[in-house]
Amino acid sequence: MDCVSLPFSRVPKSSKLLVDYMERYGDLTRFYNGSPFVAETYDRLKQQLQSVQTDREALVDVLLRQNKSFGAGNETLENIQRLSNPETLAVVTGQQVGLFSGPAFTLYKALTAVRLSQSLNDRGINTVPVFWLASEDHDLEEVAQIYALNDDYETIHLHDPGERPAPQSPVGRVKLSEGVAGLLDRLESLLPPGDGRSQLLDNLRLSYQPGTTWSQAFALFLTRLFGRWGVILLDPMDEAVHRLAAPIYQKIMHQADEFRSSLQGRSAELVRAGYHAQVHIAEDSTLLFAEREGNRLPIRSTGGKGKEFSIGDSQTISIGGLESEIRDQPLNFSANVLLRPLVQDTLLPTIAYVAGPSELAYIGQAQVLYSALGRPMPAVFPRCGFTLVDRRVERWMEKYQVGVEDVWLGQDHLARRIASTAFSEGWSERFDQTEKDLAELLFRLRKDIEVLDPTLLDTLNNAEEKIQYQVEKLKGKLTRSALSRSEVLARHEQSLLRAIMPEKELQERLVSGVYFLGRGGYELLDRLLERIPADSSGHFIMSF
Repeated sequence: MDCVSLPFSRVPKSSKLLVDYMERYGDLTRFYNGSPFVAETYDRLKQQLQSVQTDREALVDVLLRQNKSFGAGNETLENIQRLSNPETLAVVTGQQVGLFSGPAFTLYKALTAVRLSQSLNDRGINTVPVFWLASEDHDLEEVAQIYALNDDYETIHLHDPGERPAPQSPVGRVKLSEGVAGLLDRLESLLPPGDGRSQLLDNLRLSYQPGTTWSQAFALFLTRLFGRWGVILLDPMDEAVHRLAAPIYQKIMHQADEFRSSLQGRSAELVRAGYHAQVHIAEDSTLLFAEREGNRLPIRSTGGKGKEFSIGDSQTISIGGLESEIRDQPLNFSANVLLRPLVQDTLLPTIAYVAGPSELAYIGQAQVLYSALGRPMPAVFPRCGFTLVDRRVERWMEKYQVGVEDVWLGQDHLARRIASTAFSEGWSERFDQTEKDLAELLFRLRKDIEVLDPTLLDTLNNAEEKIQYQVEKLKGKLTRSALSRSEVLARHEQSLLRAIMPEKELQERLVSGVYFLGRGGYELLDRLLERIPADSSGHFIMSF
């Protein structure tokens, strides 16, 4: 096995929305702005974006200043200068500023954006890849930890509580604690010696130092990972960025009720169509937060004709007061998860956004805001996913004739497959055939009973349930008996589960990308990029 592609419909925990977006886009056209896998979508968006005003001079100034401070090289600085040209558009992605870059899917999002940008450039649409740092989020616990694996593939939790200036301060203001150096030592001990580990730990130690802010450390590290592809980073916690966004905040304040109603209507529409509304819209939501004494607090509409608002639990403020503060201190304000795409795509000439599954869902909700604010919604390209399999795990999978999907089906299924292969060739298949034969027999009996005496159907149903229960019970006992005869088999079963579905979660959502870079070296990024298609998306099983 080198690399195998699977559709999202075969990947655990894939939402109906994601699967339909990939396989039945026609059912979702009203929620988005064109299929991301059709060339005509990008041609149309390119034309639409030419008529939209973007303050490119101010944008370039901000990006140059920020990226130079992150240590960006010539590739990135040249891409920033390219944004001065009205013909240059942006392929954007983003993520929370997680410890040591967070879960592995952060890397996969950035690489998908690079690949899509390369493809559009090849087609004559000038683009640059941009990574938006979600530094304004205030959920520190979500980003303050990562997981790695030890030699037995057990999950190892690494956590830095950070030095937080206020209980609800934006993560971008939180500083790394003195304990971060010890976490890096612990991570190093989990990785095999070699050039890959040395390069990774050198870059992490240069980036993640005590007293460095979460967003700065994240940016320094990502620059070292993706600078050779010219990836531009944008940290929104910047006064110049907020001054560019201030007109959006003003408009939102004046039309809070209208926008809230539109979003609630869209949420209901998604639910009626058989999907889910990712973000709940509160009855008093304004889509904005304000910072008070270092805390990021929601701005709520208090109702009535006076246009009054509340910030947190203690302050009431008029719309005039908010307007003045937005004008004079725009850095005090930030967008919620539904408004953030609009802010991003007003500052940037965004032709495509590379989204994770949750983002795909809430962007479908936010679509109603784009026309209201006069911006074309970008194409939404689902990021590619990966499950990485090292050589040892690959050998076990070959030995027991199992695949990643067998692991995804759970411990009972995997144990039966392993025991069947190890002790009796065809044992699992014979059980499957027995279940099919029983189902056919019961189906024929049901037809006879419907004719002879329908009152016996309940008796048949009870008998069918008992038969299925006993067959499952027998399979379980036989599997446990087989595995109990071999400590090696039981250990291999557990290792496969931990490596591929750690903590019963998709690997990419739990295990940090730095764990794989430390084992596979930075050339792993090149191998991943090579596997990402530009005209489709999916989940890839790849050995490394």
